[in-house]
Amino acid sequence: MIGMLLAGNASAYGGDQESPQGLEQWQQPWSGESADTTDYRETWQGAGIGAIAGAIIGGPPGFIVGAAGGGLLGRHRGLEADLHSTRQAMAQLSQAERVKSGQLQTLTRQLAAAQSDYRQRLEVIARGFVQRIHFRTGETTLEPEDRQDLAELAAMLRTLDEWRIVLHAHADRRGGQGANQALSAARAEVVSHALIQQGVQPARISRQAHGETAARYSVNDPEGLVYDRQVVIRLQVGGAP
Repeated sequence: MIGMLLAGNASAYGGDQESPQGLEQWQQPWSGESADTTDYRETWQGAGIGAIAGAIIGGPPGFIVGAAGGGLLGRHRGLEADLHSTRQAMAQLSQAERVKSGQLQTLTRQLAAAQSDYRQRLEVIARGFVQRIHFRTGETTLEPEDRQDLAELAAMLRTLDEWRIVLHAHADRRGGQGANQALSAARAEVVSHALIQQGVQPARISRQAHGETAARYSVNDPEGLVYDRQVVIRLQVGGAP
């Protein structure tokens, strides 16, 4: 039936009984590159369907137009398949990114919790820490054992940047208030300098000279006065010392 229609249409247009040149070209087997892809198969399948339909409807011109339209239809089907595969790949990638994002958020929360716990532990240690350096009457000289203690403290501070040092310097009640204030300030300076020599950054050290204002012992208690002549070292976490 299709052959008769093709022959009839060819006669109607005054052509030879042989197939038109365009038809012969479309009927030739595909002899292009050896790559056998789905896109080309679908293109030629579409072209064949379109060619037959076009020939039935409009003769050789319809054959050519139908073949071209059918080829585009087959190619379109191949593109639709590619687009579908691409969409699937994008969906999988999007899901993977969401999983990674969720994991990152979880790790961020865990890190924040660990940092908070670490800071709390440092604060507990700082509140319980106290070191005292005692001085002879009217003096600011450090004893050898005091220098050793300060060297050990500095070694610990160099490994923990979160801690700041506060020096509270004192004097006993003997002498005038002005002299005792200056004496306590000098004692704080000596201790601070010893820590800096051991590698502690000056910005981490704060000095407070109290003079005799915090003295607890009477001038008639020589043994007690030893504890008033001191520099008390305290720690605090973060911020300005």
